[in-house]
Amino acid sequence: MRTPIQDEFTYLPISRQRKYQLRKKRDKRCTECGAPAIRGVRCLKHLVMARELQRKKRGLKRRYKTLSYRLQRQA
Repeated sequence: MRTPIQDEFTYLPISRQRKYQLRKKRDKRCTECGAPAIRGVRCLKHLVMARELQRKKRGLKRRYKTLSYRLQRQA
C-alpha cells in the first residue's frame, strides 16, 4: 500500500480530485492529464479541446487571435 501524500493540501476540507488539481497546478502540469502545462494549467491538447468546446457550446463561428491558436500554430 502507498504511503499517504503529506503536503500543504493534505488536510484541506476539499475533495481528492481538487487536491489532485492543486498539486498539478503547483508543479506546472496539466490538471487533466499530467503532461507539462504550456500556459496556465493545461497542456496544448487540452487547451485546444477546451477552446473548441466553448466555441461549440456558445455557437461561435469567428476565430479570434487567442493564445491557443498561436501556440497550436507553433507546434
